[in-house]
Amino acid sequence: MKGGDRQSFELTVLTILEYLVRHEGLGPVSKYHIMNRVPDLPSQRQDRVSTILDLLVRRGWVSTESKDDGVMGYRISEPGKTEYRKWVSQFLSFARKLR
Repeated sequence: MKGGDRQSFELTVLTILEYLVRHEGLGPVSKYHIMNRVPDLPSQRQDRVSTILDLLVRRGWVSTESKDDGVMGYRISEPGKTEYRKWVSQFLSFARKLR
């Protein structure tokens, strides 16, 4: 993506879930970390990413916890992993049908 390009809502959700699944070993990551270190998210408006993170927390797909430095951290939950796997599986099924 070029700088300034915006992703769809769904792709932004999937990008955040994928990052949290793939980097679970990092432990909880701050909103700042998500907004600035997740590939393609720096091009997204910060209020949009915040809104999506809040939605993911309300859905139970992401949990929050206070880190050692007092900053709120985000971590993928088991329901979030399940939902991520479902999305990936649906996409792979769709891609296979294209062949």
